[in-house]
Amino acid sequence: MLQKSSKIALKEWAVTSGALGRGEQIFMLRKGGIREDGRHFKIEHEHFLLYPGLFHEGELLLKPENRDLLAETADADFSEEISFTVYCEIVETIEISEEKQVRALDAFHIWSQEFAVKRFSWKPRHPLKLIIVRAYRLESPTTVDVTSDYAGCKSWVDLNDEIDLASLTPALSDAKFNTQLSAIHEVLVPKTASPVNA
Repeated sequence: MLQKSSKIALKEWAVTSGALGRGEQIFMLRKGGIREDGRHFKIEHEHFLLYPGLFHEGELLLKPENRDLLAETADADFSEEISFTVYCEIVETIEISEEKQVRALDAFHIWSQEFAVKRFSWKPRHPLKLIIVRAYRLESPTTVDVTSDYAGCKSWVDLNDEIDLASLTPALSDAKFNTQLSAIHEVLVPKTASPVNA
């Protein structure tokens, strides 16, 4: 059962948030944050809203065919108000410990391969978290004022007010989501060929 409201938000690049809300990908990648305990990202909640933000690198982080998505946030200013449009539930978390696994995921996201590999390579002793989520769009975006408590390079934000989740639309149907999930599992752990009988 989906929650009826939430006041927990996870900061994510607005372009990625949009892609999740449209069903263009079904996962996020996380390793750490400047203000996280020990600079390691921790999954503190299984259900959350996405708190949109900006990355200064812009188009360098996206595949060429996805760079037009930057137009969605070209004039955005998230310093005073934030609009919540996407809600997520974690389905599965997979620890990625090999670069070849990151490269194998290239067909399943909007980012440039360089961006994904760079995120993997930061703090190489620690695995990258592949967080697979079921994303839902809020029928009516909810806008709130930004407070000082929300600012800074931290991943999780405890909002002052509950956000109504009464009307949600899944980004993907059950069938399409499960197809993508199976395909991701397949590239991460490809099946070995069966031996040929003599």
